Amino acid sequence: MDILETLDGGRDGKIKKSGNRVIRPANEWSYDIHKFLSFLIDEGFSSVPVPYGFTEQNEEILSFVPGTAYNYPLPKEFLRDQMLILSAKLLKKYHEAGTKYVGKLSGNEKWMLPKIEPVEVMCHGDYAPYNVTLIDGKPAGIIDFDTLHPGPALWDIVYAVYRWVPFTSPENPDHYDSLNEQIRKAKIFLDAYGASQEQREELPKMMAKRLTALVDFMTSQADSGNEDFAKNCNDGHAKIYLSDISYILSNESSIIKGIK
Repeated sequence: MDILETLDGGRDGKIKKSGNRVIRPANEWSYDIHKFLSFLIDEGFSSVPVPYGFTEQNEEILSFVPGTAYNYPLPKEFLRDQMLILSAKLLKKYHEAGTKYVGKLSGNEKWMLPKIEPVEVMCHGDYAPYNVTLIDGKPAGIIDFDTLHPGPALWDIVYAVYRWVPFTSPENPDHYDSLNEQIRKAKIFLDAYGASQEQREELPKMMAKRLTALVDFMTSQADSGNEDFAKNCNDGHAKIYLSDISYILSNESSIIKGIK
């Protein structure tokens, strides 16, 4: 039997690696996620984990996606324009590959996050640098689909812009650039994705709405006894997101003008 190696990630000490397989705690939505991952792979989109089922201890088994993922503070390579372009194109390919699955939804699926109307794609829900693996400095794989849920493409796009630019307020520890530079980078991402004019005009409000949903989810989970989310709230994450929301909305007109 292969030795289990503990991997770094959002659930400290709970994600293991055995050979080329990853073993993670399963949730009630994991079964539906596995169905979707299998669909993507059958469609020829191989930049995701291969699902291998579940253990008797209610753990999910997935293939280890090659490459390296990074968390904040981001290395300089993540702040380059080319990284924005490649990450946006990978998100676009993922959305296109999963679009057919929308028509297969029964409505009885379980997801961690609620369905958002209008349903256009299967939102990854957390398309961020820490969930994308790099090979030779280029985005290659997408991991951690716990936040998968049906929704509009823009719902996924705005969170990606927030994370990859990153579009944060000066009060955020992960703030890197001036507003003008953030706007310039956001436009690069949107251009590479092929975002429509309508999506660009809605971006600031939708980004604020997406972050508000995140804060609401975090606090509700913390209040219900989820230790991971309680720790996030105690560490001040919710306050940081609220600060970012205020920053984005206060600069809405400048953002829209700059990304058209």
